[in-house]
Amino acid sequence: MSRQVRALLGALAILGLWSCGAANGQRGGEPERQLAEATVAVDVGKVKQLLASGADPNKMGLHNGHYQSPWKLAVIQIRPNRPGTAEIAQAMLKAGANPETAWGEIDSLRKGWVVRETTPIIEAVTWSATDVVRALMNAGLNRRKAELALEMAVESGHDDIVHVLVEAGVNVNSRATAITPLVAAIEARNVALMTYLEEHGAREKP
Repeated sequence: MSRQVRALLGALAILGLWSCGAANGQRGGEPERQLAEATVAVDVGKVKQLLASGADPNKMGLHNGHYQSPWKLAVIQIRPNRPGTAEIAQAMLKAGANPETAWGEIDSLRKGWVVRETTPIIEAVTWSATDVVRALMNAGLNRRKAELALEMAVESGHDDIVHVLVEAGVNVNSRATAITPLVAAIEARNVALMTYLEEHGAREKP
């Protein structure tokens, strides 16, 4: 990831536009507590069982003394090299997890534990989780909210993810940062992505 994108992510986090948001996460009950526990344990079978019985991945359950939505816990532990994490995320999306945001408490130096949001598409791209990116798009993620993820994928050389996002309808001429995806590919000297993006309508100066 380039310094430019890292700087933007940092600014968004400070402003509350990326990793932070209004404290409107809903608390769940015992089913959500169990779902949070099974998620952290990467117990795929238990997660699917709880989802089938009605546990809500979006509602926050008590975990280690603080409230976290099982969906947030699933999102932040996605790793392609950690079996089960992507499968759990996909199962939660099928069960109605919000593709745009996940809620949970975090430690704030000024306010103690407060509710903040995590952006699933950013986490998935950061960890090169192509299957989860595809599942998020299939779950109805707003294409405009995936524009920064597209540029991140281009800059990081995640060709498969770029293909998933473009084919899902994300704008190839977006200006999520100061440059377009095509310019990002040019700067990365990724000829394959340059060609692919141009074939799909990308321009240096749209």
